[in-house]
Amino acid sequence: MRAFRYLTMLALVVAGLAVPAAATAAPVNEWPQYGQNALHTSTNPAENAFTSRNIANVKVVSKAHFDDNGQNHGGPVVVGGRLYITDFDGNLSVFASAGCGDASCEPLWKAHIDGSIDATPAVAGGLVFVASTNVHSLFAFPAAGCGAATCQPVWTGRMLDGATGSVTVAGGIAYVGDFTGHLYAFRATGCGRAVCSPLWTGVGASNENLLTPAVGNGYVYVESFRSTPELFTGRLLAFPALGCGTATCKPAWTADAGGPGSGLAIAGTTVFAGSSTLFGDGVNTDFHLMAFAGGGCGQATCKPLRSYFTGGFGVEGGLAIAGNTLLASDNDTIDPRFIGGVFAYPLAGCGQAQCQPSWMGLSFATAPASPPVVVGDVVLVGKGPANGFPVDSGFFSYNLKGCGAAVCQPISLLTFGDQMGYLGGPMAVADHKIFMASTDNTDNHTNVYTAALT
Repeated sequence: MRAFRYLTMLALVVAGLAVPAAATAAPVNEWPQYGQNALHTSTNPAENAFTSRNIANVKVVSKAHFDDNGQNHGGPVVVGGRLYITDFDGNLSVFASAGCGDASCEPLWKAHIDGSIDATPAVAGGLVFVASTNVHSLFAFPAAGCGAATCQPVWTGRMLDGATGSVTVAGGIAYVGDFTGHLYAFRATGCGRAVCSPLWTGVGASNENLLTPAVGNGYVYVESFRSTPELFTGRLLAFPALGCGTATCKPAWTADAGGPGSGLAIAGTTVFAGSSTLFGDGVNTDFHLMAFAGGGCGQATCKPLRSYFTGGFGVEGGLAIAGNTLLASDNDTIDPRFIGGVFAYPLAGCGQAQCQPSWMGLSFATAPASPPVVVGDVVLVGKGPANGFPVDSGFFSYNLKGCGAAVCQPISLLTFGDQMGYLGGPMAVADHKIFMASTDNTDNHTNVYTAALT
């Protein structure tokens, strides 16, 4: 009976993954989860308002006030004309993405949990998903609201520990990792009860935090931050996306990430894994961005197909994929003119074991940075501080094609103010607008700033 139930669930999920209309439907101009999609490409193929010729003309047109000194490492998502954002104080706040007619907007409605949230929400199937760092549950709230100022969850999912990354939704399944090596897979529609158990749980090591998952090639991939008394490092773990037929699953394969995980992205049959600097009693190398065969290597532990040179700091913000280009936010200074910014690489490699950047996009401060975002021929990277002094925050823009030189100046820098606090949360681009969260230290308001062409 148990096997029959698993096969039935498997058939239903596979059917859900193979909807014929998905191949022909026009892309929707939305940003529903971390990285825009379950592959974490951080691109919005439906957005066409911004180009390298006009990006310098964008201006802040409104801001959404969602907390006071409550910014976390998450970012906004935009679905169906609504903007969703979380904060450290355990709130999910919802705004009209078009603004409210005033310079500063207050939420249309909120949801609250008695714990902290440190991640980007995900919206799918009429629900918005968040998970807490210290409440051992996944929460699913009604994305359209509940007709009241504060909404309760439609259902919650049981977890063994707090979440360490954002929720990723793919194929009708919501995936989230925790602080003690567990990856949970929940049916996104719930289970018909107020509290649901996971469909299955992936098990890594008890001393590794499993970060934001990415889904593709029939696998759910997740990076880790792994700590021992002597070393802080990380791994890439790959689990079958539909589970293994039992309640708990071991990884199908793993790989050394070269340091604590800092972002995943998938292109075709290749998964790209970024990592930050390895700390402790270990050998730190410049292997902090690697490409792996998405299906593994036929062994329990895999070596990379190739690596990309990032310098000693590694990938500090995250990854993006656009066309034949792989992008990574970085804070290294391998060139006297290069302080932070973004590295661009040939996606398919360079015929060598390690590839050098095709170009590097200059910024002016080593500081928290967002994952790159690509719209059309423009690359956006949020930074804070952006100029180093004063303590401003904002986003840089670069030409996706580079500038014909090894080091490129940004096209533009849009700042939100000169007394800001920014933790590197992801940006979102949808509905012909650019969204980025930051705290204004002059009034302690934490806002999502909306920029657009005017």
